[in-house]
Amino acid sequence: MHRIIGLIVFAICGQLDAQHYGPLGHGYYAGVHAARVNPALTAYSAYDIHFNIVGGWVNANNNYLKLSLPYSAYKFIDNGMAPQYKTENGNPTFDTNWIKERINGNNKFIAAGAQMYGPSVMLKLKGVTVGLLTDANVSARVSGISEPLAHAILKDMSINRNAYQYFNFDASNPNKTYTIPQATVSVNSWVSTGINVSYSIPQIWKKQLLIGITAKRVWGIGGGYAQIGEMNFTHPTREKIILDQTNIKYGTYNGSGSGSGMDLGLGWVYHKPDYKQNGYYRSHHKQYIYKFGLSVMDIGAIRYRKAETRQILNAAPQVWDLQNEKDRFLSMDYSIFGLDNILKTDLSTLEAKKGELMVGLPTRLVFSVDYMLKKQFFINTQWVQSLRSRYSIHARYQSFLMVAPRYETPFFEVSVPLALEYDYRSFRAGAMVRVGWFYIGTNSLMSLLNTKQVRDADLYLGVAISALTGSRSALRMQKFIESRSVKKVDSCHKM
Repeated sequence: MHRIIGLIVFAICGQLDAQHYGPLGHGYYAGVHAARVNPALTAYSAYDIHFNIVGGWVNANNNYLKLSLPYSAYKFIDNGMAPQYKTENGNPTFDTNWIKERINGNNKFIAAGAQMYGPSVMLKLKGVTVGLLTDANVSARVSGISEPLAHAILKDMSINRNAYQYFNFDASNPNKTYTIPQATVSVNSWVSTGINVSYSIPQIWKKQLLIGITAKRVWGIGGGYAQIGEMNFTHPTREKIILDQTNIKYGTYNGSGSGSGMDLGLGWVYHKPDYKQNGYYRSHHKQYIYKFGLSVMDIGAIRYRKAETRQILNAAPQVWDLQNEKDRFLSMDYSIFGLDNILKTDLSTLEAKKGELMVGLPTRLVFSVDYMLKKQFFINTQWVQSLRSRYSIHARYQSFLMVAPRYETPFFEVSVPLALEYDYRSFRAGAMVRVGWFYIGTNSLMSLLNTKQVRDADLYLGVAISALTGSRSALRMQKFIESRSVKKVDSCHKM
């Protein structure tokens, strides 16, 4: 049975043809990046025009495996590792002993994602801020795999490699019951384009209420999933298990996916009342003392019209001989149909369907507080809570809590985020720098500095051009937009 679970995972991945902008998105010079964390925050920006040319983000993390290299991972760039780590042809070698397991009795979680941030623009137009956003996304995760099962998969389900050693087989107690906990493997990819509209409502004492919305059109590229419900089994011999009941679901979906999404946001720029402002306050809090944000991001789903789904729900006991089945499973066609052929032989309860499937976007709640410590110095706090279950098939971003001190000027910005990352499992420190048009950052700085010991990786970077409010380029753009509007009105009058 353990072989089956492993093959479900890898068959789906074989079938596939296949953000962290928090520190960047809350500042006065965030521009269009602010729409990535809260669609209302674009209404409070230093820019009349802000255009992101291109950007990207990649992340991989887990609580199970660590890559322990004898040399820096940067050596792969120029193939500069020592000769003993190369083949006769000069190519890098890889030793599986470099993969180290973390054995602590906990269930295992693995996640990876990437986002290509396409051309995006923000414009201020007579009190209303409008923007266009484009991006492409891919995410994959393994949630809740038990440690014994994860070890068995890593060891190719081979009895000779002690793949089942952590199931603690007890020959003196053949009726001992073991449990496979609930687990999910999910892969999703999609592209989207969105229109952002935000507005600032002035209030007394220079306070501002910010409201914003981003409406999106989404196209699904494809994905797949495997879900294992909690199952109990006995282990009468080292080569045989008896599964009390079967609860497995899996499926794939490629292309023909479309849907819609929405981001909703509120913001509040807070100043003390004038009569409570002393000289110290006025010199240290010229913009605000607090800027609050609350948003719900990526509300929506993708409808796939040609999804292949399977489920195996069986209350009768099933016997699996691990030794006899090994060769047959290793030689199978690694696709959803190859897996079907194996399971139809061993489990007559396999139910196959083809039709529509709804896959949700990574809906999440974002709350932020930006505190102005003094001129050009800020402390940002951000809480992101996923509204998707870890065990669902839907796209999902991991939850985190972040505090990020920041220094910013029109042409230079640096931030040092400190975060409880990866669904609050791990503490990480990062860094972000913006110099002119270029920005680069990471929320896991040590993974980039110590590349001999790699458990996670995170990096984002991009290029954006802008025009500050009141600058010559901004005024020229405003005049161009106004002239085009006048020409359109004149043409309508002539008609």
